Amino acid sequence: MNIQDMLKLPSMKGAKIVAGVEQRHRLVTTISVLEVSEPELYSQMPLKGEYSGNELVLTSFAQIAEDVEKQLEIISILHQHSQLGIVLYYVGLIIPQVSEKVIAKMNELGMVLILMPMKRMDLRYSEVISEVLSYINEEEAELDQQQDILLETIRQLPAPHQIETGLSILSDKLKCSLFIKSAENEVLLSKAWPRSLDATLRQSIAHKEMNPSKKNAPIELNRIFYFQTDIFLAMPTLSHQYFLTLFRKKPLSENQLAGIKTIVEKTIKYFGEEQLLNTGQQFFSACQTGDFYTAALLAQRAGIDPEAPLTLYCLQRKDPTAPRESSPSNGISYKERDREWIVGNKEEKKAHRVLPIYDPMEDTLFTSRELSGVLAIAQQMKAIDEQIEEAKRVFPKKHCFYPEELYLLKDVTPETESVFLERYLDKESIDTLAVYFLDCNESIKATSDFLFLHNNTIKYRLKRAQERLGLSFSHTASRYLLIKNLIYFRKYTDK
Repeated sequence: MNIQDMLKLPSMKGAKIVAGVEQRHRLVTTISVLEVSEPELYSQMPLKGEYSGNELVLTSFAQIAEDVEKQLEIISILHQHSQLGIVLYYVGLIIPQVSEKVIAKMNELGMVLILMPMKRMDLRYSEVISEVLSYINEEEAELDQQQDILLETIRQLPAPHQIETGLSILSDKLKCSLFIKSAENEVLLSKAWPRSLDATLRQSIAHKEMNPSKKNAPIELNRIFYFQTDIFLAMPTLSHQYFLTLFRKKPLSENQLAGIKTIVEKTIKYFGEEQLLNTGQQFFSACQTGDFYTAALLAQRAGIDPEAPLTLYCLQRKDPTAPRESSPSNGISYKERDREWIVGNKEEKKAHRVLPIYDPMEDTLFTSRELSGVLAIAQQMKAIDEQIEEAKRVFPKKHCFYPEELYLLKDVTPETESVFLERYLDKESIDTLAVYFLDCNESIKATSDFLFLHNNTIKYRLKRAQERLGLSFSHTASRYLLIKNLIYFRKYTDK
């Protein structure tokens, strides 16, 4: 069903589109409720390969009804996660009104904002969820009639995880688990339904031979019966043979199996088998979507011990089109747009083989300290994703970043305790302190070179700043407070 179909449901009587009206023909494959008070909690959702741009979120912004800025932040996070839009409840009761800023933001991002009838406390999330999912379930039997719509939806998915996200669409729509495998029975990509079933089904696949001639074969897993089907994917123009294994609690019809086979084959042909064979892409995608079991298997396949200490690098090149050196020989790497991720075991004698070649004056490199396990990789990737642009702006002289800079950036918020730098110092003095502490590692010479000033001038400005602020720069706690305030100044004031 699409947005227009959804608005015709009895549970949505009186609802209207107030933003993103041009998206009214977009397909809806699932619907959920998200009601969280802090934007950072929303940002913990998986980022890649999971959301297809066809999920609607039901919310009332209950705990941030008066905070438009947090509403805007949540909308931006939902957009990053490829959500289709929001169905907004209880306007005029919980949330006073829909802010024009919210409407403008959603129009700008191409997201749908559906406003439920105002001042109606009798409306229930469950009614819309039940009707929408019931409608979607009824469409399952008509998969052959929806092939063109589904294929067009998948073709429009953003790079670089289209095949994986296409599996998500089919998995959610048909409530089934899909595994694309090699001829050697190795799982290359998967989407389980529910997602928590992935590891169990992978183990089942590993211990059973493929049998493409048998459809809907019953198997028992954890005292629950599923129907398994192995399908050979007919793609003679590709360099390898591939199979598709499906699991579902209810048998799939011949038409459904044929429709799924056609959609998967055309998706792989359209986007290329590189996405199936790219261990780096699959590893980092598995980390970001929380599929740590798969990530560990992929790491082992690439010769990395996921139980041993790991190092993560993120390289952002100033010129993404420039020729690149070959991938490191002792790690997993993946390039996307202007960014390259590299991970390997932390062994000093091999570190140079994992670290990519880069220009220390042009490119930006983020390097982790010792990490333990693929969960830590996911957490570090998330921190880099969130802070990469802010870090380059707050520390403009740096080209190599470590976790401590990212932690400091995250630690400094609009609520950070202030020593009111601008009350005691002019902008010239603040800028000198920022260069000294943030850019030059508290080096007088480096600061004087950076600002084209004499060493004595820098010493004088530092001494005068200490006197005016009443702080001792040699006192650890005072210096930490000052550094946080200098970061605050660059983040929120000096724009």
